[in-house]
Amino acid sequence: MKLYAEMINLDRARDRRELMRAELARAGISAEFFPAFDFKEHSADEVARYCRDEGPWGAFARSHQACTISHSLAWERFLESDADIALIMEDDIHIAPETGEWLRDLSWWPTDADMVKLERWNDERVRVLLENGGVSHMGREVRKMLTRHMGAAGYMLNRRAAQALLDSRPFDMVIDHILFNMNASRAARALNIYQIVPALVRQGNEPQDTVAYMQLPEGIGGLAKLKREIRRGLYELALPASTWVKFLTRRARLHRIPYRE
Repeated sequence: MKLYAEMINLDRARDRRELMRAELARAGISAEFFPAFDFKEHSADEVARYCRDEGPWGAFARSHQACTISHSLAWERFLESDADIALIMEDDIHIAPETGEWLRDLSWWPTDADMVKLERWNDERVRVLLENGGVSHMGREVRKMLTRHMGAAGYMLNRRAAQALLDSRPFDMVIDHILFNMNASRAARALNIYQIVPALVRQGNEPQDTVAYMQLPEGIGGLAKLKREIRRGLYELALPASTWVKFLTRRARLHRIPYRE
């Protein structure tokens, strides 16, 4: 299988770009850098071509819209290539040094996988329901993921997944949920998603004294925020019956996803 690799990076974030070039070299990964969709350079009308202003949890923040659009443009570039699998990364990650070896030989890729998440979300409390079994490779496991696991800083997808995600436009939620929240995202629900355990990628690798390039005030509080959290809670419980059966019959277990170099 042929691999396409891209790292999303704001054109003005030169400090992050240089740090990530060093990180990629350390892990033995060759990747293209393309400018992210910059909300400071694009009009509201341009954003509206890709995203709705409201979603399942209320207002869709402008900075989150821009991040989601950046990923969708990466999927388009992947589909324009002749590659079979794409690796998409964000520009603030730690990468396990052996990741390059994983990418040079994709024989471990599960036969039914559409996406594989390399990342661990930086919250020790989070547990993810993973199906038992899976593929073992270089001291790690690749297991099917049955519940949401936030973070979109390091993942791989095939052409089917990229097209399905693009077909879900206009987007109405942040990229993490579109990719890895099966309850909220129709596209994710229709795809087979796997998780590498321990993870090969985690966020939190930023230059010293860096600025918050993409953040804007969320602009939500009070009753609106309470309603959003209630909706999110309801989505958490809306698991398919098949997922509940696998959990109750112990064919799937909750895991904390560690990151290991």
